[in-house]
Amino acid sequence: MDRITKSYLENFSNMFSLESNMDESEKFEHFVNYTLIEPKTSSSINLEDVTIGKSGTIGLDGFAIILNNEIISTEEELDDFISSTKKIYGEIVFIQAKTSTTFDSKDVSNFGLSVNDFISEGPEYNWNDNAKTKIKLFNKLVTYISGFEEKPVCSMYYVCLGIDGKDQNVYAKRNEVIPQIESQNLFSDIKFDLIDNLTIQNKYKNIGRKLKKTFDFSQKITLPVIENVKEAYIGLIDGKTVLSLMTDESGNYIPNVFYDNVRDFQGENRVNSEIRSTLESDYKDSFSILNNGITIVAEELDTTRNDYTITNYQIINGCQTANVLFHNQKLIDEKIQISLKLIITKDQDVISRVIRSTNSQTEIKTQDLLAYSNFQKRLEDYYNTYNGTERLYYERRSKQYNSTTIEKTRIIDKTLQIKVLGSLFFDKPNLATRYFGTLFNEFSGEIFNDADNMIPYYTAAYVFFKIESLFRNGEIDPLYKKFKFLIMTMFRFEINKHQFPSFNSRAIERYCNEILEIVNNKSEFQKNINSIIIKLDEIGEDLSNTELTKSLDFVNKAMANYKYWHKKSLGGITND
Repeated sequence: MDRITKSYLENFSNMFSLESNMDESEKFEHFVNYTLIEPKTSSSINLEDVTIGKSGTIGLDGFAIILNNEIISTEEELDDFISSTKKIYGEIVFIQAKTSTTFDSKDVSNFGLSVNDFISEGPEYNWNDNAKTKIKLFNKLVTYISGFEEKPVCSMYYVCLGIDGKDQNVYAKRNEVIPQIESQNLFSDIKFDLIDNLTIQNKYKNIGRKLKKTFDFSQKITLPVIENVKEAYIGLIDGKTVLSLMTDESGNYIPNVFYDNVRDFQGENRVNSEIRSTLESDYKDSFSILNNGITIVAEELDTTRNDYTITNYQIINGCQTANVLFHNQKLIDEKIQISLKLIITKDQDVISRVIRSTNSQTEIKTQDLLAYSNFQKRLEDYYNTYNGTERLYYERRSKQYNSTTIEKTRIIDKTLQIKVLGSLFFDKPNLATRYFGTLFNEFSGEIFNDADNMIPYYTAAYVFFKIESLFRNGEIDPLYKKFKFLIMTMFRFEINKHQFPSFNSRAIERYCNEILEIVNNKSEFQKNINSIIIKLDEIGEDLSNTELTKSLDFVNKAMANYKYWHKKSLGGITND
């Protein structure tokens, strides 16, 4: 491995706290999966969710189902997402990562054959259990594709550490594979990219960089002084400029431009059909007066005459307009002018008010503006009161720590926060496989209340972090990692903390501090976790079965070890 890639790999390994004894090739697989999949998503990714596994993967290292820029990792997440989303667009990603320094035509062919077998109705390869779970997830997705407006895109990446010399034999094998996958009639498009060392280095280097674009903004007026707003303008820009603000240098869609927008692209609804009709019409020069345009909030602005450079920006209103333009690029010419409201501010209260007001014509769910609530800001500040080994970071806004060197394992996003709370305090570890919206609704009214003390939120996250640390350090067999949320539930009972005070009471602080004291006592914490592992073993189930993680019956069997547990219906999918 060349020195530059090795340095990036070392940086990545430290950031994700990968085990020091992990093989370099395995670290490289994680590195590649992260580098290629992360830019496609609007939220942070879990390496485990996109990794196929070490053995029995038959030429395949990474896999992801990405719907509307969100990674779907379980069948429950898929069901939840489909039932709650109107317009769905998807991308299926397959990755093979090699540390070899040459592109091997046989390996390229084997990768293609593996993908073809993976997506077939009856796979013939001897896949490992994790791969079989992913295949089952993919097959379930296939049953929903008929309801998509367009079939998903298939993106295949073969990565090695050589230089792509455009070897004729390698590209011939690549070209042989594509028609085989096309014949399965599952995808709207198939992309098969060969990635060399320079390309993977550049892609990794670009992750976390601040969004920065320059455009001509000659047709504008400056708005009067507004409190907590550095500058603000209203004007016109052309359609191709809007496209440039939402795509990278290769023309690929940038999810982060929209991740705080409160509405996903709604597809061919009445309004969006009218936008498209205007683009197709002979009165397209009227676009600016027929359309509300877009609103952009940016943290920084630099100007040189009419060249405006915005940094860390988001389109917070006009998601529908921007996406219709993106999906109809051939219709855009110099006649298309779009109104732009540009606001330069870092004030989160201002941003929240702008989002609410500019999207007032559509109902906004509580969860859509969760990141801007006072409670979420207080929770982020509370996490920041801890230092040293107890330091965790609450990510209330998606990818807010991407440009930092913070260990990813210390970052707790909103979805994980709900999962760990539900496991440690509400005894619902089997709901951890659900999609964010379902989790949020499940615990609606019970969490994120303004009167709540912050400490139970941090405590649940810290217990999770310490359990994960035991796995990372090899102190617990990886076999049990799939049960980490159940282990959290059992842990509270294991230390006789089965009854907990209300989150808004004074007593909750003492209660949580006692838990934290036990967790920070390494020998006592390890003793309790070992006791839990023994109890899991004694159930007598096949613990390699991934279905157990969502089985209510298995949860009740595990919890039957504790005096104060009462067999209950925990909700969700039981799969018993």
